[in-house]
Amino acid sequence: RAVRLLMPNGGWIAVPQAEVDRIEADPAPQPPAERPAAVDRAAPGGPEPLAAAVERLAAAAGLPAELVRAVIWAESGFQQEAVSAKGAVGLMQLMPGTAAELGVDPRDAAQNLQGGTAYLRQMLERFEGHQDQLVKALAAYNAGPGQVAKHDGMPPFPETAAYVRRVLRRYLADSAQPAASPGQGTPAVELSETPPAN
Repeated sequence: RAVRLLMPNGGWIAVPQAEVDRIEADPAPQPPAERPAAVDRAAPGGPEPLAAAVERLAAAAGLPAELVRAVIWAESGFQQEAVSAKGAVGLMQLMPGTAAELGVDPRDAAQNLQGGTAYLRQMLERFEGHQDQLVKALAAYNAGPGQVAKHDGMPPFPETAAYVRRVLRRYLADSAQPAASPGQGTPAVELSETPPAN
C-alpha cells in the first residue's frame, strides 16, 4: 500500500505506507544570532534569498518546494560551503561529473540549486509509474541511478536507506504544516538546522 502525496501541479507521488511512521513537524529551531543577508532577504544588488530561490526553482522543475527543502536539509544542512568526503559540493551536494552533465557550477549557490532540482526531476521521471517512485528517485539521487537499477530498488547501503528515511520524514512533516502567512517567509529554510546523524 502507498500514501499518495498531492503536488501543487496536480500530480502526485506515491510513498510506501511502511515508510510513513507518522506525520509531525520538526521542532522549531532556535534562531541563530546572525544569518547571512542572502538567506532571509536580498541585500541591495545582492543574491536572491535562499527561500525564494528554492520556491522558484522547485516550481520550474515541477517539484514540491517541501521536497526540495527536505533534500537540501538532508544533503548539506542548507550550507553552500558543504563538501562531502566523496567530493559532492554545495547545498544539494552535486558531484562534479553530475554538475558538468547538467551544465552548472556546483560552487555557485543559484546554479547548484538549479542543477539539483533538475537532477531530482530527472530521477523522478526515470522511475515514473513505479509504485515506489519517490523512494527510488531519492535513492538514485543519493547513490546513483545505476545502483538503483542494479538492485531493482533500494541499494543495500545503510547510508542510502537512512538518507531516504530522513528526506521522506522531513518532506511529510513539512507538507503537513500550514502554509506561512504572507510576509512570514519560509520557516523551513533555516541555516541553523542540522540533519540528524545517520
